[in-house]
Amino acid sequence: MRPVASVPAEAGATATGYEALAAGEWARARDLFQEALGAGDSPDALDGLGRALWWLRDARSAVVARERAYSGFRRDGDLARAARIALWLAREHALLWGNDAVANGWLGRAERLLADVSPRGAAGWLELARAERARDPDRGARHARAALDVATRTGDADLELRPLAELGLAEVKLGAVEEGLSRIDEAMAAAIAGEAPAMETFADVGCTLMAACEIAGDTRRRAQWSRALEEFARSHDHVALLGFCRTCCADVHAGAGRVDAAEEELLVALRELSEAGRRARCVHPASRLARIRILQGRHAEAERFLAGFEDAPEAAEAAVELRLARGEHESAELLVEARLAEIGRANLLAAPLLARLVEARLGRGDIQGAREAAAELDALCADADRQGVRAAAALAAGRIAAAAEGERSLEHLQRAVNIFADLGNRLDAARARLELARELARTRPGAAVDVARRARDELDALGAVRDAGDATALLRSLGERGRAGPRAAGDLTRREREILGLLAEGLSNARIGARLFISPRTVEHHLSRAYGKLGLRTRAEAAAWAVRNLVID
Repeated sequence: MRPVASVPAEAGATATGYEALAAGEWARARDLFQEALGAGDSPDALDGLGRALWWLRDARSAVVARERAYSGFRRDGDLARAARIALWLAREHALLWGNDAVANGWLGRAERLLADVSPRGAAGWLELARAERARDPDRGARHARAALDVATRTGDADLELRPLAELGLAEVKLGAVEEGLSRIDEAMAAAIAGEAPAMETFADVGCTLMAACEIAGDTRRRAQWSRALEEFARSHDHVALLGFCRTCCADVHAGAGRVDAAEEELLVALRELSEAGRRARCVHPASRLARIRILQGRHAEAERFLAGFEDAPEAAEAAVELRLARGEHESAELLVEARLAEIGRANLLAAPLLARLVEARLGRGDIQGAREAAAELDALCADADRQGVRAAAALAAGRIAAAAEGERSLEHLQRAVNIFADLGNRLDAARARLELARELARTRPGAAVDVARRARDELDALGAVRDAGDATALLRSLGERGRAGPRAAGDLTRREREILGLLAEGLSNARIGARLFISPRTVEHHLSRAYGKLGLRTRAEAAAWAVRNLVID
């Protein structure tokens, strides 16, 4: 059981509302705070109402409630509470609406208020806000350390865990990957253990964790924490915690290997943002959806998702991937160079872009240019804890050696396969294995068949339709017969297999939806797609096919 966060001294609905907040009962908390406000405005009740509405994804109403709470605390002389709310308002206006002018106004207000109060805990929250807004990782790390120092002196667990995670993220960006990720591991473990009273701390540390894992290319760590987060949420009956940010929630699903569930979450997130006219809290779901569509070979849909977002930092890599998938190598190179000009070339954020630059230049036949990009990638491998970059560099070296018909291509490609596999990055390991099979086909076709089969099967399982098709084409060129494309069952998504399995048990769409926490309409949508893939026409045919053929994994 978590400790109750900041429960006001007064009894009644407001105090009970804060208990509900601490328990993750957002709707009940909202109702209790509204009940308390029926007797007159109370800054405590307004603040609690705003927090409950935030969890219920009513961001605009949450801002209004907390603005009123700010005014009440300011009027009552509680400058520290007013300053904390001002910092929160600055963050929300910056993240959700991209209104830097309003965000800067609230940040300035918080700074002025804190100049008039004892520089204790509230000053630490100001340092945390500065860390989160810092564009330079060095500066962000300095502010995070300052916030951490204040937390140590005041014993504020919420203040301790968030800057600890923020410091870890800054260190990852600066290249101290293992040190930074270890800090975030510590913060996440403490949050799951209930050290921090506020549920918002759990949400923020979880978002930071997902961002750091993506930058570091640490797929295994993301998958391990995804399982731990789900187990925590379900064991504490806080399933809604996984929805604090739908994009991060999708990352949790993807980390656990459920691409279908991730896709569903992202589609909902995209619709909600469009209806509310808001920005994404972290990575825009359109960029994630575009990458899934590229993986599936559905390029036109990927382009539609990216329309209007290609200039967003988080969409840059997806836009480059789409160009490369279409064979538009010169356009891909221009996009990479533009993004590198923004972020710099000598930091960890540049690594995936430099790897794409190698691919784009090889596609244009510019082997020397590819070598120059690979040399930049190699320079990022100076620290021993950059295994993800080492894998990308090994793959780049293997591709260049293969294009130049030079020596050691097999050695480099096998090394890339090994490192990606060790990191738990199944997709990149399978793609590197396909590159290895292509190179083996020149001199050792028998070995190439075995490697290509394994790559094809893994790519099938991951839903990488385009890459699996390339592996199948390679196998055909090597004399493989009997399989023209992905297996029928292998072509089904994980969610489609789940639904067919439940259908075979005799469950209705409503009961299947209740079992999987999706709507009956979504169940019908998945069944229609499965019928098309399997050449089935009726529910009875689908149930019979599932009984005969399907193994649910």
